[in-house]
Amino acid sequence: MSFPPEEAFKLLCNANQNSRLAHAYLITGAEGSGKQELTRKLIYLLNGADGIDDSNQSLDSFRSETVNVIGPESKSRRITIEGIRQAERALRMASQKGVKKIVVIKEADRMMPAASNAFLKTLEEPPDNSLLILLTAQPEQLLTTILSRCIRISLKGNSGDWEISEEAQEFLDQLRQFYRENRNGVSAALSLMKVFSGVLSQEKARISKLNEESLKLEIKTYKQTTEGDWLKRRDVYYKALSESEYLDFRSKLIEYLLAWFGDSLRQQNGWNQLDLPVYADTTRDLAKSLGATSLGKKIEAIEKLRSNLNTNVQEALALETAFIQAFA
Repeated sequence: MSFPPEEAFKLLCNANQNSRLAHAYLITGAEGSGKQELTRKLIYLLNGADGIDDSNQSLDSFRSETVNVIGPESKSRRITIEGIRQAERALRMASQKGVKKIVVIKEADRMMPAASNAFLKTLEEPPDNSLLILLTAQPEQLLTTILSRCIRISLKGNSGDWEISEEAQEFLDQLRQFYRENRNGVSAALSLMKVFSGVLSQEKARISKLNEESLKLEIKTYKQTTEGDWLKRRDVYYKALSESEYLDFRSKLIEYLLAWFGDSLRQQNGWNQLDLPVYADTTRDLAKSLGATSLGKKIEAIEKLRSNLNTNVQEALALETAFIQAFA
């Protein structure tokens, strides 16, 4: 069962009042469902103004001696065992009375195998007065042993709590420049499409390289202790994982396009809650220059792109058609 972030927070408040909080929670939901918003409120509920005076501040601003926030590293986009071990050391340090030691793992599905195994040990023997919070849009990528040791909270809805990855920001910055320069026409649309395709290609190569490295590490570690068939299955697994991670990234990038035009439509109707507030100035200008019908057609073109990519259509052809319709 999925809950809006507000309803999930009420349930956590009730559990806390009755001293029934679990030691580990897995908060899942699509991009923008409010995972970080809920986490911020829960930390503020438990530790109050421990250096923070507003539960609406960014999740990273909650970092302190008692709160560890871990996420994928900028280059590898993976969570390493070093980050997990650092969090473990922080958990085992003494804290003030009434203050919980908290570890938050953003994009927990990005944990490398060694990091997952190390974190599993912490889950099995959590230090006293500690709380572990895992955030992910892809819980199926986590070890089943980790899933079984966490209370899962599935979120629904769209709170505007989008965390923009470096790769997505690269494209969105180019999109902002596209509109600031008032570019139009088929040629301009195709140039923008090339930027989009370039980001996809770079991410696909990065994902493949990381998973190939993980496979090589497993082969080196287990080659002498496992049957050859097992390693073949791991090869198939990592190829499938690479494809899954790439499709997930592509889907998220398309969601950003929908959020872009959606923000313009919201601003036309006087709504202040935006999915991409950092680009509010550009989407506001777009809202002023285009009518609701034109924005609706652009959204329709991107939604059709998303639908087409779920079929066997050629990716390059689907992108070309959609970008001409949405940006020419």
